[in-house]
Amino acid sequence: MGHALLVVALVYLLTYWVLFALPGDPVRNRLENPQNPVPPEQAQVIIEYYNLDQSAVEQFFITLGRLFQGDLGYSLGTGRAVSELFAQGIGSTLLLALVAFGIAVLIAALVAVFAVFSRSAAVRAVLTVYPSLALSTPSFLVGLFLLQIFSYQLGWVSALDTDGPAGLILPALTLGIAVSPSVTQVLIQGLGEANDQPFVKVLKAKGLSRAQIIGRHLLRNGSIPALTLLALTIADLIAGSVIVESVFNRAGLGLVTEQAVRSQDSPVVLAVVLFVAALYSVVNLIADLIYSLIDPRIVITESRVAQHPARGRRLRVRKGSS
Repeated sequence: MGHALLVVALVYLLTYWVLFALPGDPVRNRLENPQNPVPPEQAQVIIEYYNLDQSAVEQFFITLGRLFQGDLGYSLGTGRAVSELFAQGIGSTLLLALVAFGIAVLIAALVAVFAVFSRSAAVRAVLTVYPSLALSTPSFLVGLFLLQIFSYQLGWVSALDTDGPAGLILPALTLGIAVSPSVTQVLIQGLGEANDQPFVKVLKAKGLSRAQIIGRHLLRNGSIPALTLLALTIADLIAGSVIVESVFNRAGLGLVTEQAVRSQDSPVVLAVVLFVAALYSVVNLIADLIYSLIDPRIVITESRVAQHPARGRRLRVRKGSS
């Protein structure tokens, strides 16, 4: 938990420094932009709020204090509170990411299982190529292809209606396909290595069916590396939503991020980076904690470092006897 908090703090510090502390103040640049002038009275309010007359260090600690109070600042483009923009788009994006996550897991599991255990050599060869093919295909191209087939050709899904379950299917499928290749590849390797272990022969000798061996034992033994990578895809889901929501015209956090980057709306960009870092750290922390539930041989123990007693205690992960 300490490591997770440290990651979030360092990401926030680095992002703030890049956006606000480096030469070329983004707030003043936004206020003084001749193409989108801000009225002097409104500009003065923004200058006072962001304390632009003080040093960068003082601005940082003031902003940090407001952050702990739940104040994320105000958008330089719309003048609305950043928290309001988040509340407007976060629900749609999280739902999209959650459904896409489930689709990615389903795709990875099905492709990996059939790529490793199918009795047909042709099927195994075709499915083994899937990760490379899907990874090399841009997500916006996948989205446009799905729109062309299912909306314009077959008419099964409306391209204009983004509300309801029907409007969620194609964006989630696009995003799920985009984040599934790396997980699929690692799962194929993990299942292949687990299938070559001696315990598989023992299970066959005990009379277990092929489905029981795969479902009860091989998936659990071969999914640990894929689980780690699956947790890492959370950031890809949020980042990928920027493109997917633009293709399918969904009003979510991805669309808010795209507009903020395009208009150099630094407070919104800082809030998005902070949110993604926090979500990324929490999901990876959860993944670390559930390893032992998947593989009971993995246990977390607390021990002293005998060679360096001054270092105190540390957490270590070891493999116990099977």
